[in-house]
Order: sequence, then structure tokens, then C-alpha cells
Amino acid sequence: MYRRGVSSYRRGVSSRTRKLVIGGAAAALLGSALAVGTGMGQAAEQGNAGASSGNINALVPALGFSPGDPNATADRVGPTGVNVPGRCPPTQAQVNAQVALKNANLPSGTDLESRIQRFEKTLSAIQDLKCPASSTTLLGRLKSLTALRGDANRDDVLRGLGLNETPADKAAGAGSGDAAAGGATGNAGAGSGNINALVPALGFSPGDPNATADRVGPTGVNVPGRCPPTQAQVNAQVALKNANLPSGTDLESRIQRFEKTLSAIQDLKCPASSTTLLGRLKSLTALRGNPNRDNILRNLGLNETPAG
Repeated sequence: MYRRGVSSYRRGVSSRTRKLVIGGAAAALLGSALAVGTGMGQAAEQGNAGASSGNINALVPALGFSPGDPNATADRVGPTGVNVPGRCPPTQAQVNAQVALKNANLPSGTDLESRIQRFEKTLSAIQDLKCPASSTTLLGRLKSLTALRGDANRDDVLRGLGLNETPADKAAGAGSGDAAAGGATGNAGAGSGNINALVPALGFSPGDPNATADRVGPTGVNVPGRCPPTQAQVNAQVALKNANLPSGTDLESRIQRFEKTLSAIQDLKCPASSTTLLGRLKSLTALRGNPNRDNILRNLGLNETPAG
């Protein structure tokens, strides 16, 4: 009986020991699983945070127009010459955040479709933020990209462009598409840099976009009180409509720059008489029959005219 009792005791101890060992192993495995799970959760949280910062600022194209006043109740003239809500567009930072929120994977490639998708998703974010596409220059620049779909030389064209630069930007000498990383404002997207030097000055102070009455223009005739547009708006419109704005100092290049600027003024629903451009253009066209025109031009600045 004694031996049977000892044997039973030993079996009981062995059984309890095995249970303890198995229980300890299970606890260890559970602890490891929890640790891995917690680590994955933290990594996921950090990954999601990264989706709305860092690279996104470089990937979202610049809006191409100064942000609106969030408290504005009246419309203002947008970069393409049509009225847009005065609160539009949103800030670049707001748009970047919205793009990040809606897109887990924003294409980062330099191929044509990746570029097009970035513009399309940015335009979608603009609309999510209750602003029209016309409060930016994105649509015109996107069109210059989609036009490349049927271009046999598109790869060569793209190789010469920055990450978010478009043919419209390149033609204007802008190179501004990548400026989104710095929160570009103004008319960067429509073409800054060279375009600002190539478009002649309007020669008169900008109108009040909210004006309803006329005012006396620079030539002494009444013009709408909202005219002329700002120089930045005109520069953007010229860039939008002209893939290749002449940059030469020869007579015809000068004349073309004035003519294209006057056309942009009209696109923006203002008369030529709200600027001094027409009189200065006439002083250039008068040189066409002047045998000394080359000598006269040599003494003039890029957009300077005999009239000033």
C-alpha cells in the first residue's frame, strides 16, 4: 500500500508539473503575440501618420493661385478669368491633407499616367473642399498632360519635366509644378519664373474685384471698376493660352508679347483701355516701316517701347 501511495503521489506531481510547464509556455506565447500585435499596431499608426505628411507635400501639384479668404462672402476673379468663391481655393496645406486622407497610395512615378493621376486626385480634393477647379490652374495644366497620351514623343517630353511640371509650365518657362513642397502660392502653377519677365506690365493699378461702378481708366475713358485684373492673373492667363511665348528682343517678338497680353486681358473680361498696353503696342507696330528700328530696339528693355 505504501508503494502504491508513493507511486500515486509521484503521478500527481508529474501531472501538475506538466500542466504548469504547458501553462507557462502558453503564457509566453500569448505574451509574444501581444507584443507583436502591439508593435504592429504602433507601426500601423505611425505609417498612417506618414501618409499625410512628408512625401505628400512633394507629390501634390501646386494649386497655381493664392488661397482665398475663409471669411469672404463675395466672389473674386479666379486665375482663368471666371468668378470663383472668395474663400477659394483652399490653402496648399489643406489640399495636401485632403489628398492624403483620401488616397492611401498616391502615385509617385514620373510616367505620364502617374502624373495625370496626381493632378486628378488633387482636383478631386479641391472639390471635396467645396471649391471649383477654376479657382486653380490645375485643369489647364492637366489638359497639357492628357494631350500627351497620343504623342509618340511623350517619353522624351516627360524626361525634360520635373515631378509635377507640365508641358504648359515648361512652355512658359515656369518649372513650378514641384513648388508644392513649399506650399506654392500666387500663380506658380500657371507659370512663374520667365513668364513674369515676358508679359508686359499692364500700366495701371488693378481694379477692385467687388466693384460695381465704373472708374476712369489710364487713357481717360471709363472702364469697369473691377478692371484691369492683377498682373499675376494676366500672367497666368497668358501662360495658360500660349505654349510658346516669344522671348526675343526683335520687333515681332515684342509685338506678339503685347498682342497675347491684350488677348489675355479680354479673356479676363476687361477692356484694353483699362491698361496702357494698346498705346505702347502701337508705338511698336509703328516701327515696322522704320529703317532705323534695329537701332531703336537696341536701346530698349525687353518689354520697353518707344512710348515707354
